[in-house]
Amino acid sequence: MLDTELLSRTPPRVLDVVTPLGDVRFAVRVGGWDVPARPELTWGLGSGSRLCRWRHRSVRLDVLSGATTPEQPGVTRETVIFRVLAREALSEFVVQAELADPPSDPRGGEGAFTVGTADAAVGVGGPGAEMLLHCSRTGQHVPPYWSEHLGAAVELDGARLTWQLPGVERGDYAELWVSVAWSGPDGDPGRAVDIDPVRVLRELTQ
Repeated sequence: MLDTELLSRTPPRVLDVVTPLGDVRFAVRVGGWDVPARPELTWGLGSGSRLCRWRHRSVRLDVLSGATTPEQPGVTRETVIFRVLAREALSEFVVQAELADPPSDPRGGEGAFTVGTADAAVGVGGPGAEMLLHCSRTGQHVPPYWSEHLGAAVELDGARLTWQLPGVERGDYAELWVSVAWSGPDGDPGRAVDIDPVRVLRELTQ
């Protein structure tokens, strides 16, 4: 993802995104391996974002995260991009994003949800099955053979999103992105989580 020889090491910390309505917590499982909450290595980038890395005998997981600029005024957004590189054939790639103790019943659909109070609104979202299918067919972000196996790849349960993704063959990689956005009660953070991953990746790595 990046040449770490050019980056400065920083103390590792968990990936949680802090919002006005609580923390969004992430959990990842790759090929039966439950990835620890705290990364093995972390680097800081000039953009203010950070690159975290976990290493396992079957996979390397890189996660790039940081603030990105939404098109909607009055909205703050952080984006987290997960990238697995398979050292051995992996049976699954699962990412979960959950808003802890949501203050209200979430409103949402495939790949996204929003919650709000009288003081703030928060949106969490990533690619839906149609977007992942498009990426697979065009050879972007995910393997082309995923198009035969995606099915109901994204599940929403309250304020928890789960991407249950297919396996990754040895030597291949796959990327998944999740954005967390928040604003005042009259803002529209739900729209801000629908991102262009190429543009956002470029913004994070500047």
